[in-house]
Amino acid sequence: MKLVRNILLSPLTVVRLIIILLMSGYVTTIGWFWLKLFGFSRRMQQWVMQAWGTSIVFCLGIKINRNDLPKSNNFILMPNHRSYLDIFIIAALTPSTMVGKAEINKWPFMKLGVRVTNSILVDRKDSRSLLNTMKKIKESVKQGIPVTLFPEGTTHAGPLTKEFKNGSFKIAADSGIPVIPMAIDFEDKADAWIGDDTLVGHFFRQMGKFQTKVNIRYCDPISDNDYKTLQEKTKSQIDAMLTEIQNR
Repeated sequence: MKLVRNILLSPLTVVRLIIILLMSGYVTTIGWFWLKLFGFSRRMQQWVMQAWGTSIVFCLGIKINRNDLPKSNNFILMPNHRSYLDIFIIAALTPSTMVGKAEINKWPFMKLGVRVTNSILVDRKDSRSLLNTMKKIKESVKQGIPVTLFPEGTTHAGPLTKEFKNGSFKIAADSGIPVIPMAIDFEDKADAWIGDDTLVGHFFRQMGKFQTKVNIRYCDPISDNDYKTLQEKTKSQIDAMLTEIQNR
């Protein structure tokens, strides 16, 4: 009841909620009809991702400071993970195939979105799911659609990255796909979604903020056929970019 009361008392939150629901419904409906009528297409996937991400970033008042992404479609983007907001930001800046945990399918409004955006969901406890994920990642990059993987496997407040999972780097090293490290750092550390904070509660708090500032940095592509070396290089680059952002 307290959450509902706070929402109703904040005109900014109400307006943003209405716009986000309308825009999300509009984008996913177009994507769904396209899938039904014409099947999957790279152009539609990228349009849905960018339109959806851009509209939510705009509605939430997220101000992004960033450098330029290296020009290529043949890469796996590996960012550190601060919040579910990272997904919207990446969708707006770098339309790509998202790889996430299977639990995302249970989040509100996400099931249809996962299907329309051709996202890849993986059950880390199931070896068959991991093999299928590797196959889908290779197919996506081969079609010219970059893939986004969060190597930490969960959100982390920082200041730097936590331990990386091995699976992402085994996929990149085995397939020979270059990795582009990406650093994400919110100026307000309370913007991180961590611990026991609920998704709904955090999201409505974000909608009540006038502006959210985030710094984004991309690094040049990294390749290595040894996954451990690739992992170490990627972590080192992201930590260096986070340190540079925080010391400005």
